[in-house]
Order: sequence, then C-alpha cells, then structure tokens
Amino acid sequence: MSLYKLADGILETHVTWRDVEEKLQKKFGTKAAFGEKKTARNISDLKGFMSKIALIEPNWQNIENDKILPNKFAVKISSQLPFLEYSKVLKITDENGYDDQKLTFLGKILREAHNREVETYKLLERFNHPDVPYTKIYAMKSFSDESDLKGYILMKYIPDIHITSMSEHISADDLIPVIRGVATFAALGHNLSDSEKQFVLGPEFLEYYFNTFLDPTSLESTFEHLRVAFSFLESSETDKLFKIYRHYIQNVNKFTRISDLVGLPLIFNHGDLWQSNILYKTENRGKLKLKAIIDWQALSLLPPGFDMARLFMGSLSPEDRRQRTSELLMIYHETFTQSLGMELFSHQEIIDSYNLHFPLMSLMVLPGLTPFLDASHLYEPEKSEVREKTKRNMQAIIEDVFEKHEYNMENYADFMKK
Repeated sequence: MSLYKLADGILETHVTWRDVEEKLQKKFGTKAAFGEKKTARNISDLKGFMSKIALIEPNWQNIENDKILPNKFAVKISSQLPFLEYSKVLKITDENGYDDQKLTFLGKILREAHNREVETYKLLERFNHPDVPYTKIYAMKSFSDESDLKGYILMKYIPDIHITSMSEHISADDLIPVIRGVATFAALGHNLSDSEKQFVLGPEFLEYYFNTFLDPTSLESTFEHLRVAFSFLESSETDKLFKIYRHYIQNVNKFTRISDLVGLPLIFNHGDLWQSNILYKTENRGKLKLKAIIDWQALSLLPPGFDMARLFMGSLSPEDRRQRTSELLMIYHETFTQSLGMELFSHQEIIDSYNLHFPLMSLMVLPGLTPFLDASHLYEPEKSEVREKTKRNMQAIIEDVFEKHEYNMENYADFMKK
C-alpha cells in the first residue's frame, strides 16, 4: 500500500470514517457516532497538490445533552493522488509519468511536509496572535513512520469563503492583512530556540524544491509545455526566459547559502503563499476580510522577500505589483520590526531579497497559470475573458522577470556568477 494508490477511505484515501469519528469522539469527550447519512464532499480541487480536503457532514447520532458538536468540519488528508493529477495537467513528466521509486521518495517528502504543518499549527495555537488568523484545529494525526498511510488534520469549516483562483487578482489593499500576518508570524518565530525550529525547512528550500519536483527530466518537460503555452509570445522572448531560468537553476545552490554570501537574514516564511492558501470572506461593497492563512507544510527559514515574491506574482494585478511593491514591502518591514522590537533587515534588503527570488518563483507560478489559457471549465464569453487576462498576466510576469534579472546582475554580480 502507498500514498499514491487509490484506497477505500474518505475521498479514496487511506483515512477512514472510523479514524475521523474516533478522533472527534476523543476531542469532544462524547460517545455520539456518525450516522448512516454522513457525507464527504471534495472541496480541494485546484487548491494544491499535496492533499485532499473533504467537507464532512457527520449526521451525529445520540448526542449527549451537554455536548455541542460541529455539524460540519473539514478534514485535510495528505495524499499523493492530487499531485499525480496535477503533473498530468501541467505535463511535468513524460508520457511514462513517475516510476514507483520516485513516487516512494515523494511519499517521504509528503510525510515530512504534513508533520511540519502539524508542528506549525501547534505554534500558531501557542502564539494565538490576532494578526495571524488560522483555522481552528479539532485534532491532528502525524505520520509515525515511512509506512504510515494516515496523516490528517481535522479543522473547523469556514463557510461562505470568497473563492479565488490563479486567474483572479486580489487588490493590494486586501492583501495587506496577509502581509502583516506572515510578517508578524515570522517575528514571533524569530526568537524561538534552535531546538524549537528544528522541524522547519532551512534555506535549502529552493534546492530541495527543484531537486524534488523539477529534476532535469521534469524541468525539460515543463519547458516544452511552457513553450507551447507561450505561443502568443515571440519565440525570442521564450528563449530569453528559458536562458534566464537555466542561469538561476545552475545557481540554485547559492540560494541555499544566500545568508552567508549576501548577508540576508533567515526568518520564517510560509513557503507556499498564494490565493488558495488565503481564506477571505466578502464584506460590504466587495471588500475582502482575511479569515485564515492555511497550508503551512512548506514553512522555511528563508530571506524576508521570499514569500512576497510568490504572493505578489500570483495574487496582484500587474499594475498593482508594479506600482505598489515597494510600499507593500515597507509594510512587511515595519510590521516585522515592530513585532520583533528591533530592525533585523532594512527596507532595501527586503526589496533585494524579493528581486533575487522573483525569477525562480516565477517558474513555480507560470506553469500553474497555463490551464487558464484553455479555461475548459468555463463557458463563453467568460472563457475568452479568462484566456486574455491570463495571457496579459503571464506576459507581465515574464517582463518583470527580465527586469529583476537585470537588476540582480547589476547589483549582485558576484552572487549571480555561474
């Protein structure tokens, strides 16, 4: 049995109804049981590739008079099944897909990521800071070893969430609470002892990511897929972009040593900060209210601009990104400095960190945008609108990659040498 094979549990995973029922019975001190009319609905499509999320309606039976039990809750189940589907859509492998050895290795990575998220939620509950909203956790189960097939998190369900996808933008003003949230969490985590940070990934994050998910074979498949997707560009632009990518990938080991080589401090970064990992509710006049930042599997010690490069590229319109990045990075800097009680890095240093990471982060973002060029899940005229909007967004990201690369070559010549 493995995490990449279909099973007979919830959403075809190895986690069973009984597993979840027993966890909640223990959490709430009840003997009430799920009824026969219990349901599980997949609410995780297009929201990541390391887990399945089910909305559970348990249909409780025989509830004791003094008990108040959730009539709905979410269960996040770590699974390789979404990744296999994701890799097919993005064509990041050849027609043979991944062999069992590679999938077994990825299973090890997935278990580590899940356990890292469990430990992060313990920190979030410990800090319990009003500026760092997170989902209420009922119970969690870590993976005990490499043969364990059941890792999951039971959490409060937040209804009426404003759904966003990679084809939609979030206004700069609505993004500010997210920026303050991750900056505050980074500051709170900075003073933890080394032993308390042991579960966190280190500055090897990018090296680790590319070696794991974009090895040479997968990278070439990704380039082939992107070349087809970029048919609306001049071929010279695509060639220039891929040349820049190869330059950074050859230097990716330097990013692991970026603190020593450039002097940028290492702080907590969410590691995977994009639309689907930010939960909003819609208030009056369409303003968004941040309810929770989720999916903390990639928590890492990285320079301060890392999260912001991923977040701004994936969430902001090209206009907001180009006009307001300096302002938003200043908000991050000020929030972190105030929360920590001292200045650890300057505004210029977070700008430089943002610029240095932008090209590599774009290689994580652009493949995820390609399905919206087809927009097969939509009908006209919305399909055409999404296609054109995606093309403009991709074009702007690529132009910004060129600009950031020039900045990096001029200001960090030694670091950028191959």
